[in-house]
Amino acid sequence: MIKTALSHPNKALVIYWGNENDMLRIPTRSSLSITLQGISHPLDYIVSLRTMPSSKRDKVIIDGIEDKGEIYSHFVHHLAAMRRYTGFKEKVEVTTRKSFPVGSGLAGSAASASALAEAFAGLIGKTADTRLKSIMARRGSGSASRSVLGGFVIWQKGNSNDSSYAEQLFNEHHWDLRNVIAIVSSNPKKIKSIEGMKLSKKTCPEQLYSGFVGVADRHIKQISTALSARDIAKLGAFYEKENYLFRQVCLKTIPPLDYWTKATNDILDKVSDLRNEGITAYAGTDAGPNVHIFTVPKHVERVIRTIQEAEEILDIIHCRVGEGSRLIEEHLT
Repeated sequence: MIKTALSHPNKALVIYWGNENDMLRIPTRSSLSITLQGISHPLDYIVSLRTMPSSKRDKVIIDGIEDKGEIYSHFVHHLAAMRRYTGFKEKVEVTTRKSFPVGSGLAGSAASASALAEAFAGLIGKTADTRLKSIMARRGSGSASRSVLGGFVIWQKGNSNDSSYAEQLFNEHHWDLRNVIAIVSSNPKKIKSIEGMKLSKKTCPEQLYSGFVGVADRHIKQISTALSARDIAKLGAFYEKENYLFRQVCLKTIPPLDYWTKATNDILDKVSDLRNEGITAYAGTDAGPNVHIFTVPKHVERVIRTIQEAEEILDIIHCRVGEGSRLIEEHLT
């Protein structure tokens, strides 16, 4: 049997950064995100799972090359967690293909783990069970729990494996919000997100980190209201506030997690200047130097022209609100 799934990354408006339970990836705070689908450039992660009844081990093929190292171990660990949860026994061959860099702050791990969970759900005949898929995706990457769904998504932190999963707030047709991603680096981060989260929870001043955790539910409520009203100014203000808090947590971590570069700061300044000129555009980052700018369709061209002027720009990706993970018929070989 073979099942193939396609999934996309997501961009958090209320950020996931730290776990109460690292093994189960149960977060310290709830979060809210937008699933992203590329317009100018695909943001696709595709996974094919082929059962191997006679095999005693899983096999992992990344972009045409068999992997037996760190990536293999990550996939096998995720598969093992999903097998324990569902009772599925067979070994599988995992074949993947991606259209964007993973590990550089574009939520590639979210797209990868949600695609794997979607394909796995296809193998066990549970494609319609969104809650199950979100729980399974979370075991591979916390933010992957959100990429299972399209549109605007809330991940309730919960307090157990079965209660920590994402649900859709509004679908991808609710609002034609645009995300312009300024790529200033495609290199993997020196400190991966999962390690950075552990460091922040352990070493960030308790008052700062607990304040960051404590404000999440209020920010989710406020951003949900902005999304409901399609209010870009209110949404943008809280998005940038969240980004500022996240930045402070990272900088107060030991050692400091300074994911930004000079180019990051230059682009953030340009977006601020645009807003002073009456252009509704709001900028932030994930755990990486690349900048996510939210705006409305009529301002996209102006935003792109402006950030093209920044030094060290490698690429600009224009995104819309995207669909969740889904099975497709074109299998990878």
